[in-house]
Amino acid sequence: MTARPSFMLDHMLIRLGKYLRIAGYDAEWDLRARTHDLIRRANAEGRIFVTRNHHAEQFPPVRRLALLRETDPVRQLELLARDYALDLQTGLFSRCIRCNVELGAVKDKQAVAERVHPNVLSRHERFFACPRCGTIFWHGSHVANTCRKLGLPPPAATAP
Repeated sequence: MTARPSFMLDHMLIRLGKYLRIAGYDAEWDLRARTHDLIRRANAEGRIFVTRNHHAEQFPPVRRLALLRETDPVRQLELLARDYALDLQTGLFSRCIRCNVELGAVKDKQAVAERVHPNVLSRHERFFACPRCGTIFWHGSHVANTCRKLGLPPPAATAP
């Protein structure tokens, strides 16, 4: 099995980065860093550097570059999926959209009872937690809405 690609996104592509995380891909960005620093980090970490900046001649050498012309983040995701044979289903909603780390399944939903609204707790059986920031996730209507927006079928109820 080949490793899933990881990405470094420039300042223009944060929404695409969030969509990549939703699809289960390791996607990083840093709004405080200069483009040159992002490229150096992408090269050092073996990430694909994704940008819309068409002045690539001004960049330091980029080992793996995805240069996008498209402005719509959903279309950008479609193009990356096509160009890099990304599986947008397998890891769907498996990463923290804030921290970019893999989520863990909550074994007993009562463990998060104090942290989610009672209505959410009563309507959902499966919850997931970010081991870094502690955010609790569940597959509510936002999951179906996001899948519809991205043109993807919603994940199975048992998948994180």
